[in-house]
Amino acid sequence: MNVGDEANIQQGVLDLNTLHTNKGFQIKLSGEWELYTNTLLISESQKSVKPTYSHLPESWSPYFHKQDGIHYGSYRLTILKEHTDVPQMYGITIPDGLTPYEVYVNKKLIGGLGNMTLDNIEAAPVSRPATYYFMLDAQENEIIIQGIQANPYTDGGMTKEIILGDLQSMSQARFIAVIAQILFCIIFLFYILFILLLWVIGFRNKALIYFAVIIITTIATALVSSNKLLYIYLPFNWIWGQKLYFLTYINNMLFFILFLRELVKEYIKSKALLILSLCCGIYLAFTLIAPIEYILKMRVAFLLLFIVSPILMTIYMFIAVAKGGKGSVFLALAGVATANNSLFVLLQQNSTAPYSHYPFDLLIAATAISAFWFARYYDTTIETEKLSLKLQKEIHAKDEFLANTSHELRNPLHGMMSITQLLLNKQENDDLKLLLSIGRHMSHVLDDLLDLVQLKEQTLRLYPKAIQIHDVAQRMKSIFAFRLSGKPIQLIVNIPIDTPVVWADEIRVIQIFTNLLHNAIKFTEEGSITLTAEKKGSMLYISITDTGIGIDKELQKRIFEPYEQADSSMTAVGGGLGLGLSICKDLIVLHGGTLSLSSEIGKGSTFTFSLPITKKQIDNDTIPEPSHTEAFDKYTSMVNNIEQEIAAIIDTNPFITSRPRILIVDDDPVNLQVLVNVLSTEPYDVETALNGAEAIKKLQNTIFDLVISDIMMPNMSGYELAQHIRKQFTISELPILFLTAKQQHEDIQLAFISGANDFVKKPMEYVEFKARVQALVRMKLSNEERLRIEAAWLQAQIQPHFFFNTLNSIISLHGVDDEQMEELLLAFSDYLQMSFDFQNADLVVPIDYELKLVRSYLIIEQIRFGDRIQVVWNLPDTLELHVPPLVIQTLVENAIQHGILPRREGGIITIRITESEKDHTVAITDNGVGFNTAVPRKKTSVGLMNTEQRLKQIFGTKLVIESHIGDGTTISFTIPTKTTGEV
Repeated sequence: MNVGDEANIQQGVLDLNTLHTNKGFQIKLSGEWELYTNTLLISESQKSVKPTYSHLPESWSPYFHKQDGIHYGSYRLTILKEHTDVPQMYGITIPDGLTPYEVYVNKKLIGGLGNMTLDNIEAAPVSRPATYYFMLDAQENEIIIQGIQANPYTDGGMTKEIILGDLQSMSQARFIAVIAQILFCIIFLFYILFILLLWVIGFRNKALIYFAVIIITTIATALVSSNKLLYIYLPFNWIWGQKLYFLTYINNMLFFILFLRELVKEYIKSKALLILSLCCGIYLAFTLIAPIEYILKMRVAFLLLFIVSPILMTIYMFIAVAKGGKGSVFLALAGVATANNSLFVLLQQNSTAPYSHYPFDLLIAATAISAFWFARYYDTTIETEKLSLKLQKEIHAKDEFLANTSHELRNPLHGMMSITQLLLNKQENDDLKLLLSIGRHMSHVLDDLLDLVQLKEQTLRLYPKAIQIHDVAQRMKSIFAFRLSGKPIQLIVNIPIDTPVVWADEIRVIQIFTNLLHNAIKFTEEGSITLTAEKKGSMLYISITDTGIGIDKELQKRIFEPYEQADSSMTAVGGGLGLGLSICKDLIVLHGGTLSLSSEIGKGSTFTFSLPITKKQIDNDTIPEPSHTEAFDKYTSMVNNIEQEIAAIIDTNPFITSRPRILIVDDDPVNLQVLVNVLSTEPYDVETALNGAEAIKKLQNTIFDLVISDIMMPNMSGYELAQHIRKQFTISELPILFLTAKQQHEDIQLAFISGANDFVKKPMEYVEFKARVQALVRMKLSNEERLRIEAAWLQAQIQPHFFFNTLNSIISLHGVDDEQMEELLLAFSDYLQMSFDFQNADLVVPIDYELKLVRSYLIIEQIRFGDRIQVVWNLPDTLELHVPPLVIQTLVENAIQHGILPRREGGIITIRITESEKDHTVAITDNGVGFNTAVPRKKTSVGLMNTEQRLKQIFGTKLVIESHIGDGTTISFTIPTKTTGEV
């Protein structure tokens, strides 16, 4: 009998006597089985229950009188078979559908699934196919399958075919079914390894992540379908089994959609795929949180997503093919395979076969996707090769251009420097010296460009001779001595005088030392730079070690490439073309040596290069001193001249002055000197800073009217400097003018957001630059003038009640106490005279003038209020100090009006001035009502606000307020001692 033939079962009896049941025997047990509804034949006591006949495979639901509730029952089949003397083993495969269940042969239990109880149906396991083995007795045998339909929302009973066969055939069928699924999963695991390999080599994008999830969910769909291998080892109940089925398939479809959108986004932009992915995501969330009955009732949503998604994806893949996307034909194949898989899964729902899920179409889809990526990679490789050839041609053209440009620029540069030197021979001039320094610096840059081209073309020649490295190192220390002056950096030469002599080109060795030392100084804020030498074999290894910022591992790999810089951002240190280290390495290699780098972030760097030791017998005493004076002079001028020009900037008085004070911040000494020269014709006092940190330090010790700053500076950019300034000064208290070569709209917007008042683009017109500087300085000075006039005006606006109360006091004292009346009249006269004095509009006044006004006011208030106001003076014997007008008088009036007088018994006010080496402190203390400083208070006093703003603008200080409810208040401020005696 052929495998898969149906048995002839009639009224619950199968006759096998006419069949050959030896090797290769398999039969579908389809036909009329006895069905006992609501009866468990083995578990319950035997009753005379009349069976009905169910033609399997079919649902048993129509045979139950009550369609609601839990259905349970028993199937019974009688098998007739005469056996020979040799017993034979059989196997029976029970498909998924009924759970839990038990299988009995001749009243003997041969297997089952789950616990046969009605008490906890929700704990029933996931239904899955299973094969059980047994022997048949002679003549008549009975097979009973009794079970419970734990899932009341699907058709119950045996809805799929039961298979009977001999031991070998059934074992083989089971083995093939399981191995097929395992092999399928193993093949997809290799795709996971392929994805990991791509990730490791740097191919990282969203599509790769989506593809990985597709592979994982595809494996999951295989494990929860057909043999349901997952549930053999993980005992999920039937509820979570149903959920996992829906979750794995829809999740697989969701990431297929996302993967497709990522791959074809350059060809197609559609919202349909986005909407479809959102629907899948919503369904996944619903499946996770909803009860199982709602999920099964919404099964139509699952079917719609499973039908629509692959069809829509296939359509879009064919659109990509039509638009000529490279390799998109593989995507079309993947789409067709995915659609076919979805169709197969849907048809499987109605299949009666026990093993029916072999998703090899998904394997075809994954292979097609891999082929698509390979095609893209191949095209990208071809394109890269073309671009590489084109880039090599462009590099060659660039080198020729640089060489030609260097030659063309050298002629006019030589003429400019020659004329400058002739003029200097006739008359000394600082501007001409600066111009000559700039010319020498530009000449050095051109030399670097020419060296780079010659090194690449291998046309650069060396002129080696015996060189004493100790002498060269000492000369280099002298060259860099001036540049390191004033910096917390120590240059140490630990090269013994008896160091072996090297055979090298002296000019090039000086060039190597200069570039490496310049690099070390540029990236070292403080610490030391040490030069050492060590002999190893026939080479001398010279090391330059600094304690600077260090270089990260990634940059160390390319630091010796041309045009490579340690930091190319706006906070890059020093700038430059990035040629120095590249030229150094090529020159050292040309000598037969090596250049290496050892560095750690935050600890510093060590550059080590080697030069060959001369093989000739040379007496160290006969080695001449370094003879290339011209070479040393060249690098000496390059390193020091510009700094010497900047050092000529004088340090003027840091405080009060009749001339506006301007701070210029730029990391380029040349730019600083040029700006100083431009403003030298204007009535300004100019100071300079080479970085943001130095500028902040000067702002703490000096009052400026304008800050002019470059944007791209080391460590702290101009933007960061402006933000720091704005924490202390408003845009009217200290204007900021940016100089910027960045002219994009976003850069200009960022400048204003950071706190700039204005900006000037580089290269700048000096007329425009001077005009903008003048406008900002005038704005600052006019704001100061407004504050002074406002203070004088406030004082002049004597409150009417104070005026009339004072007059009433004078009248009331007439004839009663004429002496006190006369004292009050004189004090009131002084008070009025000083209140209307134009000196109140000055920037500062002598402390005696200010205290005279305060005394007049206190005399008036003491006579008016008597013992309620007590005054304590605590002043030095000699006091030379200038303060802004009306500051102390305003604080004293505030203490009396808001501190002492609100108390019925009055209080004591103390006026104290203390002096130290750095500053004077003025403090006004009362023992009045006080207030809670922890609670924010609105600034309602115009006088106090004006006082604090003037102190801030003139001295950079603020009012310090200490107060406690019921204990009084102290308001103080400090004035630098340097202002003593200045007007």
